[in-house]
Amino acid sequence: MGTLVYAGATSHVSGILRNPDADPEHSPQLDTAWRRMAADLERTDPDVVVLIATDHHETFGLEHYPTFCIGAAERHEPWNEHGIPGVPVAGDEEVGIALHTSLVGAGFDLSHSRDMRLDHGFMVPVLRLGIEQRRIVPFFVNCNTPPLPTLGRCRDLGSALRTAIEELPGDVRVAIIGTGGVSHWVGTPEMGQINEDWDRAFLARMVDGDLDAVVALTDEQIDREAGNGALEIRTWVVARACAGQAGGRLLAYAPMYPWVTGIGVMEMEVAR
Repeated sequence: MGTLVYAGATSHVSGILRNPDADPEHSPQLDTAWRRMAADLERTDPDVVVLIATDHHETFGLEHYPTFCIGAAERHEPWNEHGIPGVPVAGDEEVGIALHTSLVGAGFDLSHSRDMRLDHGFMVPVLRLGIEQRRIVPFFVNCNTPPLPTLGRCRDLGSALRTAIEELPGDVRVAIIGTGGVSHWVGTPEMGQINEDWDRAFLARMVDGDLDAVVALTDEQIDREAGNGALEIRTWVVARACAGQAGGRLLAYAPMYPWVTGIGVMEMEVAR
């Protein structure tokens, strides 16, 4: 059976790689947080990293825009958009298909892709955490093209994903990382604003495992108070539910105005 050995979440803006020292007041603490996350991942030594992110109309367009999609291939090519360097990363077709099969059996009508290219939502965490040599199973969640899956559905998906991981054949060690958020506005007059109070309240709930409070939020509330980019917290919800509501630790938070995004980095205790 498979074992979940690590769970965490991080923001994924391209500035993390393109301009890592953008804010001398906050950049060092974020760098320390990502270094710790990378070290903790290395220590747990996962065979596979399930990376939960959205896509920014690179891989998926309006001709086919799934709600959920899991990558099942032996190799994933990067888009290298936004000037981000990237290299192809190894996938795991067997694990991807097994997770897809289990989740469909559990009542989740998600799709799978044998040719899923990765944009910055996936590649920034891969490169910043130094996991490009590990096998990556990308897990897409629609966070930007309505209708979006509800936060409650994302919580249920995370719980089902935990079961699917534990049903994997063989002794497979799995890490899961949600990536996106926190507050930011994209392509609107509010772009550049950050709601630090909202971010800290959300992150505190995630640390406490208070998913009831999080899934009670409406998309209208999130959009109004934290921006359309904050709808990416769906990926955090999936990861938190997969880990189990057993607490965690906030490694860093910073309102990064040069990156026009509130940046959160956290690890989640894995319930046994």
